Amino acid sequence: MSKASVPMAGTLAMLSHARHHRSGQRALLRDRVLRVLLTDLVAARTAAGTTQHAVAMRMWTTKRAVSRVQSGRYARPTLATVERYALAVGARVEIRVRPG
Repeated sequence: MSKASVPMAGTLAMLSHARHHRSGQRALLRDRVLRVLLTDLVAARTAAGTTQHAVAMRMWTTKRAVSRVQSGRYARPTLATVERYALAVGARVEIRVRPG
């Protein structure tokens, strides 16, 4: 690699990282499995007649954190977080593998 191409490679890597970060946020919004999971969590909370604040207290976290989990825009929740949320609203998590 020539000396001139080293800075260009660094710039391309930085742009690629920024583009990946933005597209990662959009990908969460388009991820059907994640959307279904989050919809189910919110439906379980609503069916239990529980507020985000009450869920947060049961999960030992903040209402803001619960809101962020429900939105799916900031990060993909871990399985542990999903299980804690489900437990807080009196639900349970099932994981299945189905033939495609």
